Amino acid sequence: MTMNDLRADTASIAEFAATAATMSVEMQAAGLGAAAAGPLLLGPVFGVIGGDFVAAFATAHAAHLTSIEKLSGVLGGISATALANAAAYEGTEVATTAALAAGAVGLEA
Repeated sequence: MTMNDLRADTASIAEFAATAATMSVEMQAAGLGAAAAGPLLLGPVFGVIGGDFVAAFATAHAAHLTSIEKLSGVLGGISATALANAAAYEGTEVATTAALAAGAVGLEA
């Protein structure tokens, strides 16, 4: 294999896409779990004295939830792109094979 060769294992690419999709769903579930453990639960624990801490925690918690949501979206995008690429590679392979076979008709020795 030289630097000019390109080999794409479409089954492995599709498997990677499935793994990324699973990770996206798992991140969504993690986000739901994190949202359920929000700063509202801390109010009664810290009371009036801990109000500043709870406010700061609420800001950090919101940023954390946003990051989880973004990561889930990125993983979903990676999955969709990998799956589309696997299909494109496979389609190109099939089309090229058919074109070469059609061009070779009558050339058999």
